[in-house]
Amino acid sequence: MKKIIIALSALISVFSAIAVILYRIFLRTDIEKFPGRLEPDDEKWLKHSNKKDIYITSHDGLFLHGILLENDKMDTDKWVIAIHGYDGRADYMTGYGRKFLEMGYNVLMPDLRGFGLSEGKEIGMGQLEKYDIMRWINKLVDEYSADKIVLFGISMGAATVMLTAGESLPENVKCVIEDAGYSSVREEFEHNIRRIVHIPPYPTLWIIDLITRFRHKWSVLRDADCINAVKKGSLPILFIHGSCDDFVPFEMHDKLYEASGSEIKDKLVVYGARHIESVAVDPELYWGKITEFLDRVV
Repeated sequence: MKKIIIALSALISVFSAIAVILYRIFLRTDIEKFPGRLEPDDEKWLKHSNKKDIYITSHDGLFLHGILLENDKMDTDKWVIAIHGYDGRADYMTGYGRKFLEMGYNVLMPDLRGFGLSEGKEIGMGQLEKYDIMRWINKLVDEYSADKIVLFGISMGAATVMLTAGESLPENVKCVIEDAGYSSVREEFEHNIRRIVHIPPYPTLWIIDLITRFRHKWSVLRDADCINAVKKGSLPILFIHGSCDDFVPFEMHDKLYEASGSEIKDKLVVYGARHIESVAVDPELYWGKITEFLDRVV
């Protein structure tokens, strides 16, 4: 009996150590995970643009930064909030922002909490970030008279816009476009613990859940559930995914589309594209679909 207790204690210690390491890797911003880059052409363009740095304070006291690009070719009340992905930065969205400017929109590119110039050390996988986006929406409405707002996001940013759309929003928000978002953080972590770490997700994920519940009052097992958010959301929504995505599995795309409770929903599959590569694999198809969708619903 004593040997069994010792063995169980050892196993618990091992799994707890693994969970703490994975928590730091997955959910802390002080460890760089997937270094992104700002394309040289976009960097040069942004440097000479009329960009403005703007700020808000989050509900939990973090100072958050965003890059504002007002359309200098036309006076418009249409806006896109373009949200970067996991381990990204606001300026990484410059290529998307330039395209939306050409389409006649103003653009806000926020640094999600813990990234770029925004304060914070913890990644909320969209669960915490959705409240920040709601504050950005209110700022655009109150200070910039934004009458028509589009929520656009890639990867974790895509999950963030879906989760935001599941909340009560001003009628100024007209639609959602998500590119490569996950069905839920639980399923995303289950998949990538197997794929990257090559171990079963449990009991490790249970311990990570205890950490997030204790430290940040949210659950990786129950919260950040995009399936539930799109079920109750009514905004028009466009789902985009690459057929060869193995980071956010392609099957999540169909699950989200089928779950959506919106009366106006559409989807785009870019064959041969891996994670958030749809825009690069077939830009004409990608932007053509987005343009058609926005013309229909905004």
